[in-house]
Amino acid sequence: MLRSRPPLPVLKYYAYKATASVGLATPIWVLFLRANGLSFTEIMVLDAIWWIGITLGEVPTGYVGDRIGWKNSLVVGNVLRAVAVVAMGASGTFWALAGIYLLWALGSTLQSGSTDAWLYEVLDRGGEDDSDEFTRIRGRGQSLTLAVGAAGSVVGGYLGDVSLRWPFYATGALFAVGVVVLMTFPSVSVEDDDRITAADALPILRERLLSVELRGFVLWVAVVLAIASATSRLTQPVAVGLGVPQVWLGWLYGGFTLLGAGASYRADWIRDRFGLLGWVVVAPAITGVALALALVAPLAAMPAFVLVRAVNAPTNTLASQYVNDRIETAGRATVLSGVSMVNAVVAIPFGVAVGRVADSSQYLALGLAGIALVLLAGVASVRLSGGLVSVPNALEAD
Repeated sequence: MLRSRPPLPVLKYYAYKATASVGLATPIWVLFLRANGLSFTEIMVLDAIWWIGITLGEVPTGYVGDRIGWKNSLVVGNVLRAVAVVAMGASGTFWALAGIYLLWALGSTLQSGSTDAWLYEVLDRGGEDDSDEFTRIRGRGQSLTLAVGAAGSVVGGYLGDVSLRWPFYATGALFAVGVVVLMTFPSVSVEDDDRITAADALPILRERLLSVELRGFVLWVAVVLAIASATSRLTQPVAVGLGVPQVWLGWLYGGFTLLGAGASYRADWIRDRFGLLGWVVVAPAITGVALALALVAPLAAMPAFVLVRAVNAPTNTLASQYVNDRIETAGRATVLSGVSMVNAVVAIPFGVAVGRVADSSQYLALGLAGIALVLLAGVASVRLSGGLVSVPNALEAD
């Protein structure tokens, strides 16, 4: 059901999503780490530390979100993220950054399951068909984050040209605004009768994640997101190596992000035109081909980076609704955090592997990642079409 004007909670959700971007720091992130003397291997190890923090924190913090309320979980998580990004800008040693990455991971886990759980429940309680709006509203919220990130990338590129620390401080200020917005959210959480105990959390998590409906789907989406994350880390060194001036990186990332924003904004259109299976399998396979071309044509890496971002954003949104539609209110944030934990577990080996190969050749790392994505997409197409998502428009509303 479409509305001429979104309800107030949805407008607040959009306002929060506008503050959730790290676009200000993104264009100079790897350059900042390199300027502080870190090798590419150390940078990938920091990413692995972040993913380990996500892995260890997802289920406990998802359970915390179900217990203390999703709004409270979001507020605390955003405070931790604000502190972490400012501390990152002020630091420079590997071990200090390792601790900051862990703090940031904790803040992220407090938000990962609770954000979608809060939105889904707000829409579900707003009317019988309102949960069908989840894909549309989440997609638009994500596109808003990306659009703000695009503008922030341009600003961050210029700020970074003055000092590589300034974009991190500016991001901390943006996150602080997000904390203020989150504090105005209505307190939507599970009812007392639906609250789960610590003893209930793991059985619920195991039952849902190992179900026929979710296990293959969740694992495949985790692979797609892991390869996208690992290869995207090479954007800055590859771009600079191809002759892109540092100050232009903000514009480059702004363009990347706008494309992702447009794709996320049209997530419901993508669902209706291509179907869930068509998008989450075929689109990553095409992305894999683009990445593989970097082996023989280094310039092909740039459009491949664009495609990675265009595929990533709507895949996140469509996957989130698919999972949400198959879990109950009780333990919703716990299960969603469990999905994020799977994403983290899968991301660690892919990230480390890409990093190790990139020490020898960044283009070889991109090419091998692309070939792996194509081969795994072939396996996924067989496994998922065998019963998990047998109807092309599996997410289409009745």
